[in-house]
This record gives sequence, structure tokens and C-alpha cells, in this order.
Amino acid sequence: MKITDADVRWLAHGWELGDVWCLTFVRGLDEAEALRRLGAAEESIRPLSYRELTDEGLFPRTVLAGRLEGWAVLIERNGSEATEPDAVRALSAGTDLVSVSRHDYATDLFVYAVDGDRLTSFDPRKPAWRYGSDPDRLLGKMRDVGVSGALMLAAQLSGVVLTREVLNGPLVGGVVGSHVDDTLEEGAGRPETISHTAVDLFAAIRRDEEQG
Repeated sequence: MKITDADVRWLAHGWELGDVWCLTFVRGLDEAEALRRLGAAEESIRPLSYRELTDEGLFPRTVLAGRLEGWAVLIERNGSEATEPDAVRALSAGTDLVSVSRHDYATDLFVYAVDGDRLTSFDPRKPAWRYGSDPDRLLGKMRDVGVSGALMLAAQLSGVVLTREVLNGPLVGGVVGSHVDDTLEEGAGRPETISHTAVDLFAAIRRDEEQG
């Protein structure tokens, strides 16, 4: 399937998912298994539509999962649990993961992981700051900056893209816990895997936190 900019534009520049969201694509998993790996309690997994999620105010703890050909897609509104280090390892174990998160008031994030290993992560608005075990893995494919470019990159890697039909159709929901965010500690503890000025960025953030 040929994916064009029009296929991702409604996500990158529209408001269907709000101003804070995360889409995570995992190869070869069904919806329930993807939710389980994310930490959803078995008894919480049930059929749930996006409209029900929003109308009942179930986000951010409830995550939706859908099916896109051979990939599961996790849909988070006002959350990004799937980008946390423990979640990335669990979701990508034995398979591939591509995640794009948008946060209009903080940091956007792109994550690519294979078999539990986060190969590269970066803020699509600041792609020079990359970290992971192979931070430059996708340099040949990185052409655009911003969420639209990140969604196209995710589509190139997975071969799938979230459509309105899938978002508004039958989905599966599950309640997940909150993972400890040790992203900074993980990156700062392995400076040899960080590209460009990321080490300085982590140090500056830590200084600000200590002074604040």
C-alpha cells in the first residue's frame, strides 16, 4: 500500500485525537496481547470505541488497540505509556515497534525498537538530538521535521497508517498502570549511545530540576 502525506495529515494537523496523543505500532501482535504487554489487567480488556473512550472520559488510563493488517496499533489520548522504557522493551520483545507521540505543551517523541532494544528515539522537532543503541539508524529515511514527518517515517517502517475508519470502528480497550519514566537516566547512563548534543541536553534538564 502506497502511503501519501494526505494519509497522515489528518493526524498530524487535525484534532481528532486532541493535542496530546500517542500512536504505537507493534508488528505481529493482536489487540489483546498488545494491551497485556503494555500492562493492562486482563479483566479490564473489553470492546471499546474511541467515542466511548472520550464521552466517558476514560483516558488517559484506558488505552485503545486496533488492527492494521499485520500490526497492532495502540491509541493513547492524553498519554504516552507505550514510550516508557519498560513498555518499549515489553512491547517490542521478539518483534518491531514504532511509536509517535504528540504533545503540544511539552516534547514530541519518535521511538523505533526491535526485540526489546530501543534503537533510536528523538523529538521530531529536534531530530539532531537522538539517543538509543543505534541512534543514527534511520538517518537515511529522515527527511522532514515535525509530527507529520514522524508519522510518515512510522508508515515507511511499518507499511501501515491509522485511518479514520479504524479509529471510529470497533476497538479494544484496557486499563494500564503508570510506568516509571527513567528515559533520562537510561540515556544519561549510556552516553556513548547518544548522538550529538543529547548528553548536554540531559545534563541541562537535570540542573534545572535540581535548581527548581
